[in-house]
Amino acid sequence: MTARAGNALVLIGLIALVVFLVMLSGGETDVLLLVGGAAMSALGLLLRRRAARRERAEPARFRALRRILGRGTTAEEEE
Repeated sequence: MTARAGNALVLIGLIALVVFLVMLSGGETDVLLLVGGAAMSALGLLLRRRAARRERAEPARFRALRRILGRGTTAEEEE
Protein backbone atom coordinates (compact mmCIF):
# COMPACT_ATOMS: atom_id res chain seq x y z
CA MET A 1 0.00 0.00 0.00
CA THR A 2 2.81 2.37 0.86
CA ALA A 3 4.61 1.60 -2.38
CA ARG A 4 1.50 2.42 -4.40
CA ALA A 5 1.05 5.73 -2.61
CA GLY A 6 4.72 6.48 -3.23
CA ASN A 7 4.38 5.68 -6.92
CA ALA A 8 1.32 7.92 -7.17
CA LEU A 9 3.08 10.83 -5.46
CA VAL A 10 6.11 10.48 -7.72
CA LEU A 11 3.88 10.48 -10.79
CA ILE A 12 1.87 13.50 -9.64
CA GLY A 13 5.06 15.34 -8.71
CA LEU A 14 6.62 14.69 -12.11
CA ILE A 15 3.45 15.85 -13.86
CA ALA A 16 3.53 19.05 -11.77
CA LEU A 17 7.16 19.62 -12.74
CA VAL A 18 6.36 19.13 -16.43
CA VAL A 19 3.47 21.59 -16.13
CA PHE A 20 5.87 24.05 -14.49
CA LEU A 21 8.32 23.69 -17.38
CA VAL A 22 5.55 24.25 -19.93
CA MET A 23 4.39 27.34 -18.07
CA LEU A 24 7.98 28.56 -17.81
CA SER A 25 8.39 28.36 -21.57
CA GLY A 26 5.13 30.28 -21.96
CA GLY A 27 6.36 33.14 -19.84
CA GLU A 28 4.21 32.63 -16.73
CA THR A 29 5.82 30.88 -13.79
CA ASP A 30 4.37 29.62 -10.56
CA VAL A 31 7.06 28.83 -8.01
CA LEU A 32 4.53 27.02 -5.84
CA LEU A 33 4.05 24.48 -8.62
CA LEU A 34 7.81 23.89 -8.75
CA VAL A 35 8.14 23.49 -5.00
CA GLY A 36 5.01 21.34 -4.74
CA GLY A 37 6.08 19.06 -7.57
CA ALA A 38 9.54 18.60 -6.13
CA ALA A 39 8.16 17.97 -2.63
CA MET A 40 5.63 15.39 -3.85
CA SER A 41 8.29 13.60 -5.86
CA ALA A 42 10.67 13.51 -2.91
CA LEU A 43 7.96 12.30 -0.54
CA GLY A 44 6.96 9.61 -3.02
CA LEU A 45 10.54 8.41 -3.34
CA LEU A 46 10.85 8.23 0.45
CA LEU A 47 7.65 6.20 0.71
CA ARG A 48 8.83 3.81 -2.00
CA ARG A 49 12.16 3.38 -0.22
CA ARG A 50 10.45 2.71 3.09
CA ALA A 51 8.18 0.09 1.49
CA ALA A 52 11.18 -1.62 -0.11
CA ARG A 53 12.93 -1.87 3.27
CA ARG A 54 9.88 -3.48 4.83
CA GLU A 55 9.74 -6.11 2.11
CA ARG A 56 13.40 -7.01 2.56
CA ALA A 57 13.15 -7.29 6.34
CA GLU A 58 13.25 -10.82 7.64
CA PRO A 59 10.03 -11.77 9.41
CA ALA A 60 10.39 -11.75 13.18
CA ARG A 61 7.61 -14.25 13.70
CA PHE A 62 8.76 -17.21 15.81
CA ARG A 63 12.28 -15.74 16.00
CA ALA A 64 12.73 -16.75 19.64
CA LEU A 65 11.56 -20.28 18.90
CA ARG A 66 14.07 -20.57 16.03
CA ARG A 67 16.88 -19.44 18.34
CA ILE A 68 15.91 -21.97 20.99
CA LEU A 69 15.76 -24.80 18.49
CA GLY A 70 19.00 -23.67 16.85
CA ARG A 71 17.46 -23.29 13.43
CA GLY A 72 18.51 -20.42 11.25
CA THR A 73 17.47 -19.47 7.77
CA THR A 74 20.18 -21.69 6.26
CA ALA A 75 19.00 -24.73 8.21
CA GLU A 76 15.46 -24.22 6.95
CA GLU A 77 16.63 -24.09 3.34
CA GLU A 78 18.51 -27.38 3.63
CA GLU A 79 15.46 -29.31 4.89
